[in-house]
Amino acid sequence: MRQVDPGYRPAMTSTAGPAPDSAPDNVQPGQGRQEALQHQPAPLRLVGLAEDAVHYLVTLLLFGVAAVVLYRTGRALFDSQLPFPENVTTVVNGALFVVIVMEVLRTVVAHFEHTGFQLQPFLIIGIVSATREILTVGARLSLAGDKAPSALRNALLELGVNAGVVLGLATALVLIRRGAGMRET
Repeated sequence: MRQVDPGYRPAMTSTAGPAPDSAPDNVQPGQGRQEALQHQPAPLRLVGLAEDAVHYLVTLLLFGVAAVVLYRTGRALFDSQLPFPENVTTVVNGALFVVIVMEVLRTVVAHFEHTGFQLQPFLIIGIVSATREILTVGARLSLAGDKAPSALRNALLELGVNAGVVLGLATALVLIRRGAGMRET
């Protein structure tokens, strides 16, 4: 198990923080991805550079998707022909989608600063995603008025499942953060 330098702080921190055991053994604390690649054989360096190029393209694509969705969401807020409650639901749904895309983007960018897989950002993405779905179903229920009993039962089941997902992912996030804190000391 590698030792974690207590003074180590990544250049870009996420709400999830660095994953202490996610880096391979050949990467020292505070050592970025580029420095780790310099110590690899030439074929592995080439693969690492190709991987970085793909990550840069994914970063640009995600940023573009977030910008387009944010623009369309803002435009829908003022130009929509929908009734106000449905319009607000659409805007909130679009804004939360942008938050999800930005969390994925942050995870991809963090790959350049730390090698290895980071679980915490994906747990946060799952929590935001399930919360978004809960808000969407709740808004749909409140806007629908009287619904058939089977549709209401399905919507309530969907709310319950999403609430369970949020609870499970939040519990996993707390356990991972506590475990990471115990190993750093």
